[in-house]
Amino acid sequence: MQEKIKYFEVMDLGFNEAIQTDSVYFKEFGFQYAIISKELTPTISLDWEKETQLCRLIRIDNPTNGHIKKQVPVNSLTELKEIIDFFTD
Repeated sequence: MQEKIKYFEVMDLGFNEAIQTDSVYFKEFGFQYAIISKELTPTISLDWEKETQLCRLIRIDNPTNGHIKKQVPVNSLTELKEIIDFFTD
């Protein structure tokens, strides 16, 4: 089962937050939609959902198209750190 990972924990690991303006989303949730992610390679990245506090590892076909080919859940903060460590020096 996936464990929730707190916002400050992913931000401390170098995730980027891109705020998107969406009035419909704001009316429903009370805050702006944000894409919170960390690129590991041009085709592999991590995505963290603000609403659920869950993270997933994503592989896309190529940076131009950006179609998701595969995604797997990241089960814990420890696993997230191991994935980041694997892809970085």
